Amino acid sequence: MPASLEMVKIALQAYGNGDCEIALALADPLVRWDERASRPDGDLVWKRDEVQKAMRHYLDSWESYSFEVEDIAEVGPGKVVGICRERGKPKDGVAVDRRFGGLWVVEDGKITSWATYLTPKEAVRAAKELLGGSLDQAQVKRGGPVEPAPVEEPPPAEPPRAEERPRKRALTKSEEQKRAARARAKLRKRASRQTA
Repeated sequence: MPASLEMVKIALQAYGNGDCEIALALADPLVRWDERASRPDGDLVWKRDEVQKAMRHYLDSWESYSFEVEDIAEVGPGKVVGICRERGKPKDGVAVDRRFGGLWVVEDGKITSWATYLTPKEAVRAAKELLGGSLDQAQVKRGGPVEPAPVEEPPPAEPPRAEERPRKRALTKSEEQKRAARARAKLRKRASRQTA
C-alpha cells in the first residue's frame, strides 16, 4: 500500500475515534481543511491549530457520532479519494446518516489538504482536476475500508415530525446529483450575497 494512502487511513481512523490531535499530527503545519462543498455550514480553514479547532467544534456538536470510510484509493501520486459515511445525532437536529466524498492531498510525507464533497463522484472530479484532467486507472491503488470507530448508540429519539422524516431508502445516482446541484446553487447564492 502506498505511504500516502496508509497515512490518510491512519489519520481517518484517528478522526473517527474523535482524536483530532493524532489525525493532524500527520498533517502539514499549513494544512487546508475545506468542507464547503459537503455542508452548507462547512468551513474553509488553514493551519493545523485552526483546523484542529474546526474539527473539534464539529465533533463536539454531536450527541452521538460515528465516522467510517467505506472505500479509499490513491488515484494519483499523493491524491487519495474516499467514500465516507457519518451517522449520529447532532445536539441540535435530527439523526443523520449520510455518505460523502473526501479528497486528501499528501506532499512531502504530510497531509496538505483535507477536503470533503457532497458526493464521492465530486471528490473524484476534484482529484482529476488536480491531476491535469484525467485519471490513469493503472495508477489507482485501493486501500479498502478503514476500521470504523465503535458506534455510540444514540439515546431514544422523539418520533420525527412530518417535515423531518428521515429517508427510508438510499438516493439514486440522479437524486444525489440533483441534491448536489441544489447545494452548489445554494452555496453560490450565499457567496454572491456576501460579495454584493
